[in-house]
Amino acid sequence: MFSVLRFICSKINFITLAIALVAAILFISYNVFYIVSSSSHFLAVGDFVDFVVTMAYPVLDLILIIPSVLILVNLRKDYMQSVPWFLSSLSLLINAIADDGYVGDFVNGHLHNLLFWDTFYVLDFIIMAGALFWYNRFHIPNKKRRIKINS
Repeated sequence: MFSVLRFICSKINFITLAIALVAAILFISYNVFYIVSSSSHFLAVGDFVDFVVTMAYPVLDLILIIPSVLILVNLRKDYMQSVPWFLSSLSLLINAIADDGYVGDFVNGHLHNLLFWDTFYVLDFIIMAGALFWYNRFHIPNKKRRIKINS
């Protein structure tokens, strides 16, 4: 994903970058605040490692959200290139949202809502499969297509 960002860095304007950065930081800050405010269970039991891992989810999702949004917004004019990267970026964005929702419900003890977030993960895998199918179909030439092109 970062190699695609290097490829399209000339197409990314500063306003899009700033909006994506501010939106992602606000989203992650809200989630971190939500987790910290409801994490009395971790602090009471003394599971510091669990608390650090739980806090790492929103921070690491920030690494996925910003490039995903930038690719979603800026790589839409080149149809053949944009479809697999659009789908993979959308997949990672859905995964980041599912991670944040899953961690929030898990920390608060809302275990009955975890199935809802599992559907987001399934949707993430279906979209990623579509992106890989598109990439395989149109970007990796097979022997029959090479023969048709050459003749």
